[in-house]
Amino acid sequence: MRRRFMPGRRDERGQVLIIVAGGLVIMILAIGLVIDTGIGFMTRRGSQNAADLGSLAGTKVIADHYTQNTSLDGPDVYAAIDASLAVNGCESEEGCSWTAEYVDNIETPLGTVTEGDPMPVGTQGVAVSIARAPQTFFMRVIGMDTIAVATSATSITAAIDRLPPGQVLPIAADPPNNNFQPGEVYELTAGKDAPGNFSWLSWDGSNDPNTLATSICTPNNPEMTFPVWITGDPGKSNSNSVRNCVDYWIDNGGTVLIPLWDDVAGNGNNTDYRIVGLAAFVLTARGQPAIDSIQGRFVGYYGLPSIGANYGGPPDPTGANAAYFLGLIR
Repeated sequence: MRRRFMPGRRDERGQVLIIVAGGLVIMILAIGLVIDTGIGFMTRRGSQNAADLGSLAGTKVIADHYTQNTSLDGPDVYAAIDASLAVNGCESEEGCSWTAEYVDNIETPLGTVTEGDPMPVGTQGVAVSIARAPQTFFMRVIGMDTIAVATSATSITAAIDRLPPGQVLPIAADPPNNNFQPGEVYELTAGKDAPGNFSWLSWDGSNDPNTLATSICTPNNPEMTFPVWITGDPGKSNSNSVRNCVDYWIDNGGTVLIPLWDDVAGNGNNTDYRIVGLAAFVLTARGQPAIDSIQGRFVGYYGLPSIGANYGGPPDPTGANAAYFLGLIR
């Protein structure tokens, strides 16, 4: 019997194979997008952490040079960065490379950090850049064998020399032996710093409990440049308004900024405190019923490295000044 073919019919098996093959490629690419991109994100996160810590390690050496009068040359900074990166997983044997630049107080590059060259004049920090290229698994089908990952971090050290308005509480603290320890609780206003004074500050020179309470509840300090002499607000405060405002910060548990003083002059209404910097605290308790003592847990010395459009950047922290800033700014 003769076979008869219907017009317009054809064998579709080849088309099915093409569709299946195309679907497999798309599925592999989709898997690769999830897995390989995830590897890229994980690599980037690890590299960013390493860059942050490496930048801080190099800048800590620079800060010690300024504040502790230690000898310093380029290899010291290089070695600190290299050691930090090695500990945090950035090693050349694993395909991780890094470079670093010295920077000044406004992040202007001053030169490359090397094993042999000295630190440039004006250095206040370092910018560390890390490059990695983790291998892919599935994306190779489209010719992508690696994923380029680049991260960077910049940190500086600086003296805290300027304060904008409305930032701090009117409570002056004196670092014990010029050195608060993070996590420790300290008496911020215990005892008399001068006859009749317990570390209260008055921004306008008045001795009014309501004005003091307002400055505690809603910080309203004037702009100032350190060091600066600020008038003390004498006496133990037994005002309900002052107690309520101090209790607000104790109950709230938020971090507050406290001025640091290194000298006091005068007595009574004529007492002045020499304010040299700032520290961050969490207030924990106060005296009863009159507030002649306030306790707080030390968080850290606080820096404000970029204040105002015309601010040229903070100076280096020369001298044994506990109130200096060391931290990431980018």
